[in-house]
Amino acid sequence: MNRASNEFKKRKFVNVFSGNLAIFCSDERFVEATIDFLKEDLEIKTCDLVVVAGGPVFIAQKESSLIERLELLINFHQIKKIILISHENCGYYKHFYPELSSQNLEKFQVEDLRKSLNFLKEKGIEGYAFFAYTEKDQIFFREIK
Repeated sequence: MNRASNEFKKRKFVNVFSGNLAIFCSDERFVEATIDFLKEDLEIKTCDLVVVAGGPVFIAQKESSLIERLELLINFHQIKKIILISHENCGYYKHFYPELSSQNLEKFQVEDLRKSLNFLKEKGIEGYAFFAYTEKDQIFFREIK
């Protein structure tokens, strides 16, 4: 960082929307792997992002303020495809559903992903859902249909 100046490296501005949106949890343990997954595995080089605790659960739970913002993005940024990603050991789910075991929590999250996919389908939006999980020290993404 150049401490002698308040200027930083310039980046090219591209005044076009890709039509893609990714919604995932803000849990820093999964963010970098999620961005890499979007770019490398799904070949989504640019997209709008909604990064919030619990990720796409707000769709399944019909949280009106976040749904309103999602609809704004869909309309004004011409969103055609939305990627939904939840992950294991999510603090949001653990906080609101402390009585559930890890296995039952994952089933609940997968069901929420399916509800969210149905919401998108009803809006005519192409949707894809994934569940991120760890094995040893690696993060994997499993598609949910």
